[in-house]
Amino acid sequence: MMANAMAAPKDEGRVLSGPETAALVLLSLDEDTAADVMRHLNEEDLLQIAKVVDDLDPIPYDCLGPALETFEKRLREPVVSGKGGEYMRKLAEHALGAEKANRLFAPPEPPPPTALKRLHHARTGLLADLLIEEHPQVAAVIVSQLPPGQASKVLRAMPEDMQLELISRISMLEEIPRDALTVASEAIVVGLDAAGGSGGTDKRTTFDGIAFCASLLNELPSDDTERLLEELEENDVEQAPKIREAMFIFEDLANLDKRSLQTLMREISSESLLTSLRTASDSVRDVFFSAVSSRAAETMREDLELMPPKRLTEVEEAQRDVIESAMRLAAEGQITMPGGGSDEMV
Repeated sequence: MMANAMAAPKDEGRVLSGPETAALVLLSLDEDTAADVMRHLNEEDLLQIAKVVDDLDPIPYDCLGPALETFEKRLREPVVSGKGGEYMRKLAEHALGAEKANRLFAPPEPPPPTALKRLHHARTGLLADLLIEEHPQVAAVIVSQLPPGQASKVLRAMPEDMQLELISRISMLEEIPRDALTVASEAIVVGLDAAGGSGGTDKRTTFDGIAFCASLLNELPSDDTERLLEELEENDVEQAPKIREAMFIFEDLANLDKRSLQTLMREISSESLLTSLRTASDSVRDVFFSAVSSRAAETMREDLELMPPKRLTEVEEAQRDVIESAMRLAAEGQITMPGGGSDEMV
């Protein structure tokens, strides 16, 4: 900003930057005037001046004349505020009064909510009943566009066989036909209105069905989640493991009970474990440290500090390896995953 406001004066020995020019101008003013000017500078400008002012000691007097000439020339030039809307509002308030200016410059009224947005406020039971009457693919598309918390409630209000059908269909969604979604959501809103329960240019939009199913299942009680995943594994071997993996992130390992965490740590090499903790928060690291002796924890802390820099891809790969080990141990019944339906521990 300041660099654009003042061109750097030149002499035979030195070229000053914009902040240096501004610093010289301030140094040439009397104390009261300089202080008044500085009160009108923003924090970014003051930081720029602070960074260069020490380099101007002693003051290069051969540059002072050109700096002041540049400043005087800039003063004669017209200045247009960089924030045109804000400046125009101030002018309007001064000329017309605050009330009229606010009315003239008020933001436009938001458009009426779309049918899909209205579904976000629909009564759960009624929405579920209407979706049961729809083709499963249409119902799956509609449910996929609801917030996960609402989607899980709608899903629970449906028969179990349809729950499985929708989870399977949503997990395979990779794009949503926008026109079909609009038509379907509008039709359902009509049904909601009749029952008193309603509270871009691209033709399609990308959609991550696996991630949505993971979010949806995480909102369900653990028993329902495990039942649906087990049934899905029986019917769709390819999608079920992907959903299980998406439901779990590295930070979730901090929710393992101490015995499960110790079992997991024994399965992982020290290097892989330390690499996986490289980007982990202090709270997650502390959980891992608490699962070992104080001496071992101190050694891990020291090793982390001395570890050379790692590529982010290496850290992410190590975290995936740890998660996969946890999933395998959980499948073997050796550990209990957070939120899992099994109580078996060995």
